[in-house]
Amino acid sequence: MKDILSEFYKINIDNYQIYKDGLIFQIDGINYYFTKTFYDSVYINELIRICNELKEQNIFLHDFVKNINNEYLTEQWILFRVNTLLDDIDLNDINKFININCNKYLSEYITMEDFWQNKIDYFEIQISELSDNKLINHSFDYYIGIAEIIIQFLRKNPTKIDLCLSHKTLDSLKTIDFYNPLNITFDLKLKDIASYIRLTNNLELLSDILDQQDEYYNKAYFMARMVFPFKYFNVISNMVVDKEKDSDLVYMLNNVKQYENYVSKIQSMFGIYLFSWIKKSN
Repeated sequence: MKDILSEFYKINIDNYQIYKDGLIFQIDGINYYFTKTFYDSVYINELIRICNELKEQNIFLHDFVKNINNEYLTEQWILFRVNTLLDDIDLNDINKFININCNKYLSEYITMEDFWQNKIDYFEIQISELSDNKLINHSFDYYIGIAEIIIQFLRKNPTKIDLCLSHKTLDSLKTIDFYNPLNITFDLKLKDIASYIRLTNNLELLSDILDQQDEYYNKAYFMARMVFPFKYFNVISNMVVDKEKDSDLVYMLNNVKQYENYVSKIQSMFGIYLFSWIKKSN
């Protein structure tokens, strides 16, 4: 990574922080984030266009930085100038995003149920052809069963599609992820809210947001986002596709009871009971 920075950006650094697949460093008081991407230049240019439009609405994502060849993409690496302090997000950050109307992208939207049905079909093929991991093979049916129940529940209760600025994945509270253009998408308002509540375990906020939902289909979607086993599928994807170690899966399977207790509590709060084998919370 440092070699690429030196060769293509004429940046030489000794002090930096390794973060996920990249580096965070500072030059003259300005923070930079150098990270890997699998997107092509066409998609990157589209993101730059979107970022410029968002600035007009006071949403400032990280700025793309060109290399010495006047290009944004460098051997599948991207350099960003970070516009937001390196800190944790709060509810104000979430609200800024969900207040941006993005319905002009409706034609590109894929519902949660369709997205995850396709992804599960893909996982099933990968597991059958590639995996000899006993931990995956012994846990896969359990989590597939939960996912399928949620997918069918969403199909029976389709929500109204009203898009806002959102994230592909919101798995941390870090501003470095939240304001990363590579991570933005257009989705329903309750997607990021549910992710934020799961990260903060703020059940008081969950109760407040739930009280604001007048339509059952909104509650159904909100419930689905709160209990879907996203982390399990991310972990096995990393193991099967990227050949990562199974320590995260071991930890998860050792805490299945904790997950079921969480689901039980959420079911009780929503008054929606999808999983007959999970006891109701007292």
